[in-house]
Amino acid sequence: MKISLQSAGQTGIFLLLVCLSFNVTAQHFVPTAKDSRVEFRIYTHKNGNQLIRGLFPGIKGNIIFNPKQLSKSSFDISVTAASITTANTERDRDIQSAHFLSAALFPEIKIKSVSITSDGSVVYILHGNLTIKGITKPVNIQFTATPNGNGYLFRGSFQVDRLLYNVGEKGDIDNMVTVFVELRTVKQ
Repeated sequence: MKISLQSAGQTGIFLLLVCLSFNVTAQHFVPTAKDSRVEFRIYTHKNGNQLIRGLFPGIKGNIIFNPKQLSKSSFDISVTAASITTANTERDRDIQSAHFLSAALFPEIKIKSVSITSDGSVVYILHGNLTIKGITKPVNIQFTATPNGNGYLFRGSFQVDRLLYNVGEKGDIDNMVTVFVELRTVKQ
């Protein structure tokens, strides 16, 4: 069986293109619930200036990410509003109540990307929508993506004006909440 040089060259080019396409295809990842978290920090002015920290464990969702193909990358993640923990069960119940998160009526807090861009360094920006209590507003989240085993470690932070989402009222706590997100993911 004779194979022409032209045929062998075409086959080689085809195989090279296939290999390269695997290299730049965005891959699917899921957060590992036990190693991922959303932390928030807010100041209360009752009894002085006190920092309150809280966690939303158990992030779930889908992530498609390839730093070389950001136009095909996306994040669609959520936490359960009732999962909040601040190390104070009375405060947790208050935050879950209708006055703040209305966790019974709006069980999920979601972030869904519209696009992902880069600042030209190792920092990426998720341009997306944050939904709290059924209210969706645009948000930009700066984050880093570090390869980690068969996934990535995504770390980012942003600020949210809680009043835009009808979370509480003006009063003894700051309007601005600082949110830190840490996602450890595995390939799906």
